Amino acid sequence: MRRIIVIVAVSLAALALLVGCASSEEEGGADSGSQPFYEGKTIQLIVSTNPGGGYDTYGRMVAQFMEKELPGSKIIVRNVPGAGHIIGLNQVYASKPDGLTIGAFSRALPLGQVAGLEGIEFDVSKLSWLGSTSSIQYLLYMSTESGLTSLEDIKNSNEAIRISTGGVGAQNHVVALLFADMFGLDNIELVPGFQSADVENAMKRGEIDGEFSSWDSVLDLIGQGDGVPVLFIADSVPEGYEDVPTIQEEVTEERWQPVVNTLLSVNVLGRPFAGPPGIPEERLTVLRDAFENAVTSDEFMQMGERLERPVNYVGHERAEELVQGLLELPDETVQKIRTAYGIE
Repeated sequence: MRRIIVIVAVSLAALALLVGCASSEEEGGADSGSQPFYEGKTIQLIVSTNPGGGYDTYGRMVAQFMEKELPGSKIIVRNVPGAGHIIGLNQVYASKPDGLTIGAFSRALPLGQVAGLEGIEFDVSKLSWLGSTSSIQYLLYMSTESGLTSLEDIKNSNEAIRISTGGVGAQNHVVALLFADMFGLDNIELVPGFQSADVENAMKRGEIDGEFSSWDSVLDLIGQGDGVPVLFIADSVPEGYEDVPTIQEEVTEERWQPVVNTLLSVNVLGRPFAGPPGIPEERLTVLRDAFENAVTSDEFMQMGERLERPVNYVGHERAEELVQGLLELPDETVQKIRTAYGIE
């Protein structure tokens, strides 16, 4: 009798163990379920700029809200500026594809890859795309102190016009060069090396006259009367600025239309986020879902409104489509972009 009881007890213990293992496997094992992969893990979010400015703000917003979507995880933001966002994305691209590194970087970097910019070690078509927090309205604005308050003022000026840029790989650098070319302006002088947080003070000191930037990054400066928009590169302009021209209204020559369309497409990508190539599909799906849920949540949108950072989620499929389109530009357009980067 005692032997039978012992056998029954052992059998029940083994059955319980098997049920527990089966339950664990059914609930997702290492990557999902009651003990998902990201529980207890630290995720690094590399932002390819200095602290401050639009990319950094969106990066920190995403980190905060994605943490909530990945219970038990911790997301740490690390700023890796340099070479117009290239250094930061190089680090993201070279990271171990374990799903523990993602990045936020310039939407212009696909253009840099098209141009064959020196220092680029990534291929944007191979990134593990999450999507974008928003599309943007891009513009050229001028310091009020410059006295250049319209596009016509710029066209008619005989003086050197100093335009700040973040560096050779930055969107505002290549756009400024293309702008000068499209409008036939030989008095545009680029002043590279400025981060968003430095521009306002540089304008007040009279070191620069203007900058290409996103609307959300300069809204306060313009609202305070320190800057004035003169040209938008966007499908629409902000309310109250309907008298400011758009690039598609001003640049009508057929030879420039592929370039205009390319610049508009880049702005749809807005504030991109991606991880290195080769993240396991199960983990990438979790990251993509967490990113989408975070960015489309009411709380995220409310924070964006408070910080004056527009939110307009762009999914990973659309991001991949836009990137692929940019990498398949006509040769003539590619050459214009290469020329804008100073590459022959």
